Parts: sequence; C-alpha cells; structure tokens
Amino acid sequence: MDSLRPTASGAAGGPASDPEIIASAEAEIGAPATAWAAEAAADIVRLVAEDFSLAGTPGMMTGTEREGCEASLLTTLIGLHRGTPAADIVAPRGAQDNVRLSVRQGVPIGSVLRTVWACHTRVQDALLAVIEREVPADRMVAEVRGLNAALFSYVNSYVSDLMRGYEDELSLWHGRLPAERLRVLTAILDGEEPAEDAERVLGLRLGGHHLIAVARPATSGHIPDRDAARQRFGTDAVQALGATGFLTIEHQGTTLFWWAFNTRPGPSVMSALREVPHPGWIQLAAGRPGSGLAGLRESHFEAQQAARVARLAPRQQFWGYDDAGMLALLIADPQGAARFVQVQLAGLLGPDQKLTDIRDTLRHFLLAGSSRIAAAQALHLATNTVAYRVKRASDLLGRPVNENQVVTLVALQLAHTFPQLMDAA
Repeated sequence: MDSLRPTASGAAGGPASDPEIIASAEAEIGAPATAWAAEAAADIVRLVAEDFSLAGTPGMMTGTEREGCEASLLTTLIGLHRGTPAADIVAPRGAQDNVRLSVRQGVPIGSVLRTVWACHTRVQDALLAVIEREVPADRMVAEVRGLNAALFSYVNSYVSDLMRGYEDELSLWHGRLPAERLRVLTAILDGEEPAEDAERVLGLRLGGHHLIAVARPATSGHIPDRDAARQRFGTDAVQALGATGFLTIEHQGTTLFWWAFNTRPGPSVMSALREVPHPGWIQLAAGRPGSGLAGLRESHFEAQQAARVARLAPRQQFWGYDDAGMLALLIADPQGAARFVQVQLAGLLGPDQKLTDIRDTLRHFLLAGSSRIAAAQALHLATNTVAYRVKRASDLLGRPVNENQVVTLVALQLAHTFPQLMDAA
C-alpha cells in the first residue's frame, strides 16, 4: 500500500465517496493510498466511458459511476490489506446505489455487467502497473498471480451482490415505486424537505440541476405504445440535452418529465429540447432549468404556467416558459384578456382573411422593432406589401401603430395565440 500515491494534481474535485468510507480507508490503508484510489477511479470511469463510446457499446452511465467505482476500489484495497476472504467481501453502498439507479433509468442488466467487468479490468491494469514499477523481478510472477486471483474472486463477490440488488430494485420498480416517486415529488413541490430516502426512490440527485416539462395528450383517442413512446422521447432528450438521467411521473392527469444534470445546462438547452422529436400526440410545456430544490420547484412552476397556455393553444406542440410566461399571466383572467384584445384591436378583429393577414403583418412588424425589411423577411413578403398592411392597420385602429406599441403588440400576441379570445367577451 505504501507504493500507492496520487499524482501532484490528484482527483479533480477530491474523493467522490461518502466521508465515512474515506475515513475508514485512510485509517486502514493510509491517506496516500486512499487519494490514489480516488484519482484512479476517476481515470477508470473516464476511460471506460471513452471505450464504450468508441465501440458504440451501451454501458451503465448513470452519473454516479465514479462513486461506485471508487467505493469498490477502496473496499478492494482494504480487503487486500487485511487479507479478507472473497466470501466475506460485500459490494459497498456506493456501487449498490449506482446499480439501483441504473434500474430506475432503464439500463439493462447486460450493460451493468459490461460496466462492472470493464471497471474491474481497468482496476487490474492500474494495480499491475504499480507492481511492475515497484516489485523486484524475482517476485513479479508470484505477486501478479496473487493479485489476479484476489481481484477475480473479489469482483465475483461484487457481481453477485450487485445482481441481487438489481433484481430487488427491479421488483420494487415494477411494484410500488411509481407511487413512492409521486409521493416524494408531491412533498417536494409542496415545499417540504425531502426524506432521507428521497434520492434513492427518485433515482436522481436533488442537489444538482433540473429541468421539468409537462406533457399532455393532444388527442382523446387510443394511443398505442404510449409508455414506450414517452420513454423513448425522454431517453432521446437525455442525449440531446447532456442530462445525466431522467424520469417520468404521472401527475395530476399529465406526464411530468424530469431531466437531471450534474452541471448547469447552457442557454441553448431549451432550443435543444424543442428540437427533440416527440410523438405527434404529445403537447409539451417546459420550464427553464433550475438548481437544487428551489430550482426544481421553479422549473415545475414555470412548466405548469406554460401548460396553461398550451391548453388554450392546441395548435402549437411545444411551449417554453420564455414564450409562454407573459401569456400565462394575461390569461389568468380569460374574460379580462378577451376584453383587452377587443378594446385594443377594435377595427382589426374578425374572421376575414384580409384582417388576419393585416394583424399578422403588424405583429411581425412590431416584433421586429418596426422594421419593414425584417417583417418582410419573416413573412416572405415584399416590403411594399408590409408597408401597405401596416398603413391599413393604422387606418383601421384609428391611431398610429407606433402609439402604445407594447400594448398593441401584447393584444396582437394574445389574438394570434388564442383566437377564441376575439369572440369571448
């Protein structure tokens, strides 16, 4: 163990395991060997992920694999130091938690086994490199044989424990877990502090970053393979958004999609979500990403606000809070919003296509900062056509269009998004 020492830089961010196992390892094998294990585990997980990516092979990438690998490596080193028989070796909690999380994220058992054995091979390589560097040539063969035998027996014990944990978690997943997840989520959204088992039940870290979207069927007819389609969309979004995992929860008659991130998502995440293909029968409303419990609640609140807009605007399949936030506020009083539209757009309202074209042209004109060229480009019209329609809008309104521009634009946005408001008052 004296030969196990980290590099000068060490593991980025320090150890990933619980302080309890770090303290136990430092007391048993020493601080340098413990720091070496943390550094080696970080490198091993990175290399395994690269191997899988290059080979196009699915692995168990749940976002917590470093903790599992590090805890297993420390347990192995402690076992080797003590001479613990393989029969008495138990998979550490970090590895067991990682496997349970893989069940909740839909990782098949084959991918779990591939990842465990790939990490084992990398651990073996790392320890053999130390032996080759430190052990005299006359003892090399015996040391290598002893290490290989011990490591193989240890990993077999780990695999047995982890597979039992996988099967147990799978039974739970198909039993009471959906109801438990809903219970935990509801409590969090109600402002309660999460229980100790909240992350285990959810399979997501609450202290990271979160993005919530609410989906509702856009049709009342029969939808074949509904669950599979939602799962496929959630999985595709994980890749597109760079999330570490996701889950779906049936909540208040809708499907709640919850994506988790280890690092704060970039500003393009909403555009990326908008571009993820989703079934045509799903209407999606999304909040913005948030951090920690407060960010989770805020993202959910914003998704619900966007969903209010989506319910009244069924033609549009995706609504983000940036687009829907103001509209949600304005339609909190539908009758008042309808009256506002009719007062502000008197003279421009009606089902006639010419009036519709004038309203849409004026809306784009005001959105473009009163630029005829930008509005013409957006609508694929000639600038003279835009100028004519804007002039005609001014005549019908009985005021210049640059008078109370913000108020006029808000009314136009409401009329465009919710055409039923034009007849509601």
